[in-house]
Amino acid sequence: MRSLPISIPSASRLLASAALSVVLLGSCAPAPSSPENAALAGRPGPAYIQWLEEQACLRKAPELTAVVSGSSLGWRRSSRSSLLPEDCRLWFRASPALTAWGGQTSMTAALTQRHVAQRLAELGVQGVVLAGLADTGDEWAGRSPASGLGEDGVSLNFGRLAGTESEYGQWLNDLALVGLLAGGELLPAHTGMGPDFFLSTRAVRDYPGLYAMTELPQELWPLLPSLKEDDVAPLSPGATAALAARGALPPALTQDQPSFGAIPRGWAVTGPVTGVDGARRRWAYRWFVRPDRPALHWDDPSGSARRVMEAGLIQQIGLWHQALVGVRVGAWLGLDAASPDARNAESLEPGLSALHDLTRNAHRYGAAVFVQDPLPLETLARIRDCGADFFFDSALSPALERSLLEKNASPARESLRRALALGVDQCALWRLSPDGLPRPDFRSLLSLTPDDWRRLLLPPRRDAAEGPRLNAPTLAAIACGLSPGSRPDAETALSIRAAHQLTLAARAFLPGLLMISGSDLDGSLPEGRDWPATPPLWRLDSLPSSRQGLPSGLALYRRPPEGDRPNLAGILAARKACGVASGELLAVPSCDDDRVLITVCALPDGGALAFFGNFSPDDVAFSPKFPLWSEAPSRRDLLSGETLDPARQTLPPWGWRAALLR
Repeated sequence: MRSLPISIPSASRLLASAALSVVLLGSCAPAPSSPENAALAGRPGPAYIQWLEEQACLRKAPELTAVVSGSSLGWRRSSRSSLLPEDCRLWFRASPALTAWGGQTSMTAALTQRHVAQRLAELGVQGVVLAGLADTGDEWAGRSPASGLGEDGVSLNFGRLAGTESEYGQWLNDLALVGLLAGGELLPAHTGMGPDFFLSTRAVRDYPGLYAMTELPQELWPLLPSLKEDDVAPLSPGATAALAARGALPPALTQDQPSFGAIPRGWAVTGPVTGVDGARRRWAYRWFVRPDRPALHWDDPSGSARRVMEAGLIQQIGLWHQALVGVRVGAWLGLDAASPDARNAESLEPGLSALHDLTRNAHRYGAAVFVQDPLPLETLARIRDCGADFFFDSALSPALERSLLEKNASPARESLRRALALGVDQCALWRLSPDGLPRPDFRSLLSLTPDDWRRLLLPPRRDAAEGPRLNAPTLAAIACGLSPGSRPDAETALSIRAAHQLTLAARAFLPGLLMISGSDLDGSLPEGRDWPATPPLWRLDSLPSSRQGLPSGLALYRRPPEGDRPNLAGILAARKACGVASGELLAVPSCDDDRVLITVCALPDGGALAFFGNFSPDDVAFSPKFPLWSEAPSRRDLLSGETLDPARQTLPPWGWRAALLR
């Protein structure tokens, strides 16, 4: 097993991956039928604990880390850079919870049956990130895994919607046959609640060290909310302060300062839990985003969290042959006792060290790392030297969506200018259209949406802190005045397509890694007013609902768009032809019309690319006034090749243009 090659995928290695089932994990086994498992009011029985451990990440981690331990695999490659090709900058992202498909097969089986790899290759995509494949906390709580959109992973197993190892192996083979790379996501630093958390609260061996948690003395229980054994609840600020005053909790953590952003976080407590030793305990633990997302404890001396994350890297890169791996470390940024030293008041530890270590090891095994957390621009500027390959594009998101809803380019313009001033490397950003996932930073967009749309898009009460569930076509529909749940007429549909493609083009003609989603392919819109907070979905076929029972909505792009405006394939082909993905953002010039966004990028082979975007439903005419434009000997439309007027430019409603300056 130690001779297993860990590298960028090749066809032969992809075909061989299905044979590694002795190392990879199977689907969850059913709970044992035993009187010892019938009730947990008393001391938990050994059969129940053994069954939980069979599902736990920490139990399986040694099997995976043994692939590298005691071998030369850890130093065959440099830790300073990955093997991801320099020009591999166009990826597709999908997940089971955001995809509608028919029949009784899994998502990975549906992907192969529908020949998705071939279709994506023809579009120009170079790699596919499959997200949300793991078993989830929602499943362990008896909910549909689509309820949390697969973001609350708890296991190194495939979830029931994702498929089996053999089905995933066939998918890898499909990718290899058309020359596409595979990508995936590690467990987040704030997992869902699954077997590892249950074992932690039952004080099984070193499991409590896996999470940022602490046992609370019984004399302090009167300060806690009354809960049943398997219930959890966030602590109020008053209760947190009272426990801190008694020395049970730290007086303050760095990440609790307002400067760490608006993502909900804090302390929560469990009900009284009977441990394997028969003792009753209550635990306080750190949560991030919502109370049922406990944070792993990277700094614990047992190294439990490190072992799980390293095992995930080895599994996904070495055994699942993923060349691009996503990480979420937001829960670890500032998860440290606050320092009285003002200079260290905004420390990013242990998140910065964790990201550094995970990236170094991912590079050793051959993969690149993309950070999924939507970090403030100031934080992006501070962590640019941590070694990670790509960071989520906070320069354009949600500023670009705000510009669309305000019908004014100023928010996007000012955000890009701030990123330039801070020294954020645009080539190190990965750009993704909103694809249905809840985003806390999108809550600011709610004030710009009509009340009826707001009611439709807000998630259920328990998830309200996560923000609305939006996708790019839906935002375009809101900007174009469509009533929620309505079918657009032909004219409105054309406007929605134009507004959606404007946001795609604005991202595509900037440096960095571009990710597209299922809603970018089919233009998914919510259909019907009885669709409360259901995520917009990507439809693999024309059936009205998915295997999860979620509505698939209206797909605008089932037929080719009418008119002569460029479609997605045209945008992606033009992006690749000019090489802007490896370029450099030079300037974000002003325009005499605030509805127009202008960006100027230097191209690798010389010359520059100017992008003009009209963020309004009206025709606009403007005079470009920036040095590279006025001094360029040649100005040609990137897509049509026609010579452009240096004095005056016009754009239709929601229109855009990319101009080559030579």
